[in-house]
Amino acid sequence: MLARIATRSSALKARSMAVRSFSVASVQQKDVVQELYLKELKAYKPAPAQVDESQVKDLKLPAAPAAPQVDADLAEQLAAYDKEPEEASQ
Repeated sequence: MLARIATRSSALKARSMAVRSFSVASVQQKDVVQELYLKELKAYKPAPAQVDESQVKDLKLPAAPAAPQVDADLAEQLAAYDKEPEEASQ
């Protein structure tokens, strides 16, 4: 009798295991708030920005910088530098 109960319980377990499965065709509930938000987001058209012409200034470029002045007596300055005594630091 014990063998009969054991076989019957194992058969029930096998049957119950086969019956359990995930339902693929379950009804999906939509998120109403998300759908409403997406609908409003898609329908949104921003108003064109109005530019007040009195606030716009004309573009004035800065003056070009002057080229640096090179000393005309550059050769004399170099000769004077060469004539200076050398200083050795210790």
